[in-house]
Amino acid sequence: MRKKWLFVAGTAMVAFLTSGIVGAPARAETVILKAVTAWPKTATEYKAFTIFMDTVDRVVAKKAPGEMKVQFIGGPEAVQSTDQVQAVQRGMVDLAFTTNAYYLSVIPEVDALKLSDYSPSEERANGTWAYMNDLHKKKGLYYLARLGISIPFQLYLKKPIKTADLKGLNIRVSPMYLQAIKGLGGNPVVIPPTDVYVALERNVVDGFCWPAVGIRDWGWDKQTKYLVDPTFYQGPNPLVMNLKTWEKLPKKLQDVLTEAAAESEKEVVAYYADLMKKERALLTKEGIETITLPPAEKAKFLKIAYDEGWKDVIQKNPKTGPELKKLLSKSK
Repeated sequence: MRKKWLFVAGTAMVAFLTSGIVGAPARAETVILKAVTAWPKTATEYKAFTIFMDTVDRVVAKKAPGEMKVQFIGGPEAVQSTDQVQAVQRGMVDLAFTTNAYYLSVIPEVDALKLSDYSPSEERANGTWAYMNDLHKKKGLYYLARLGISIPFQLYLKKPIKTADLKGLNIRVSPMYLQAIKGLGGNPVVIPPTDVYVALERNVVDGFCWPAVGIRDWGWDKQTKYLVDPTFYQGPNPLVMNLKTWEKLPKKLQDVLTEAAAESEKEVVAYYADLMKKERALLTKEGIETITLPPAEKAKFLKIAYDEGWKDVIQKNPKTGPELKKLLSKSK
């Protein structure tokens, strides 16, 4: 009698434990990708990341419902901007949307992206993305996308100029365009964005370089009288991922991220192209004058900026620099 009872009880227990599997297959746990950005939510650049997150949600809903989510955990207040890519390398976070200037110490070649003559989509087609991704993989990273907005940089001044000569002018720069300003004869002054307003107000600097959108985020328009055409370079703003995290993802989710990355690159470029037009109109309305250099001076400005940029990249990367110049330049 005792053996019969144990048999019945055991059978009941097995039926109970397996009922969930037979009746309703267990659902895979949602993959959460923790992400940081080099900019706070209030910055113009942050919009590019929201476009990416929205695109991921849309593609996931269509091809892998409930299986993956990108979770924004913060900007510089969460992880210092210059430490974010290293945090991705160590696996502290899975994704970082940043600027190339913030991880030159990790992959010096990313500096070449600012000199690109192509859009992110064109770079995927011409082999640049694959080449750059190989460089990232060697450092434990996956080069997911270039949400680079393709917005060029602009020179903003307190004093007018008539030629491609910045001699005698102190210009606030980041390392990204330091060589260009030096080549044009200006005195580059490296200070963080948080100090630019006071530097302009106190005449410590006579101007600054920044993308063609975003100076109103910092209030610098109040201290600016002129902007100079031509524009030059472009903001690459890569989106990088921890390589081990990428490799652990099932092929289906890797495909979802790749599709979302490619789609959002196109959407980001279109969004910021429109924003740049609106920004110029607003700055003009505020009384900021546009200085359009004569054709010969414009050509001189651009030649110096790009020659100095490539010279610096190739000097620092004698093996990979020339190859990147071939990939990124329309005039080979």
